[in-house]
Amino acid sequence: MFGSLSAGIMKRLVLAITLGLAAAPAGAHDVTIWPEQSAEPVQLKLRLGDPGDYVRIDKTHCAELVVSDSKGVKIDFRRDLEALDDKTLGTPNLRLGDWPSGTYVVSGRYDNGLYVHDAENRAIATTKEWYPDSIDSAHYLKFSKAMFHIGASTGGFDRVVGHRLEFVPLADPFAEKGTATLPVKVLFDGMPLTAHIVEVGDETASSKGPRVTTDLNGIVQVKLDHKGWYRLAVDHRAPSKYPELFAFDDYTASLVFRR
Repeated sequence: MFGSLSAGIMKRLVLAITLGLAAAPAGAHDVTIWPEQSAEPVQLKLRLGDPGDYVRIDKTHCAELVVSDSKGVKIDFRRDLEALDDKTLGTPNLRLGDWPSGTYVVSGRYDNGLYVHDAENRAIATTKEWYPDSIDSAHYLKFSKAMFHIGASTGGFDRVVGHRLEFVPLADPFAEKGTATLPVKVLFDGMPLTAHIVEVGDETASSKGPRVTTDLNGIVQVKLDHKGWYRLAVDHRAPSKYPELFAFDDYTASLVFRR
């Protein structure tokens, strides 16, 4: 059955299955990046799951952790990640003394592995080849973005980093003046994701207030009604390119910023 798959693809699938054995449960929500900041020093913290219900996170699953400034200059911090505890990955304080003032966008990708679900809906880290009677099967992929600023905020907040599922603010989330809402677009494969539920919460809850849904342009209006953290999350499934192994690509995306 694998004759049509290249050796490179097979290696990636085997690696994903192997890593999945140590992964959190398949439905383990989103990965979020929290840029904790004291003046200029910034520490990035990654967590898997909902606030108050985080699960084990493994740095070997993190495929990307990049910080971009408002001019698009990128620095890769993935190799700086270390386990702060079993539920938190973090970087040392980033050396930003020579970095220009402005807005920064952090982007991350986390591969949570391949899973099937048996008749009792238990997750098993394998493919349909080994478990053909599964009731569900998917590759679980997590995309995350976060934003912070040094000095005054500037352009770059609307940067599209190219994740398959992605939040893109359409206005400056750090602006002190303006309307009481922030328009945020949800993109899937570069196109607006319409009629889709978005969670809007903070560091304590996955969702606060009524659910919001993307409009015909893929946009939600986020109420800027408090000081502190804002956390957006969305999920979406797409048919797999390898249906003989798993039925779906299961995506989540998050966006975190603090006002």
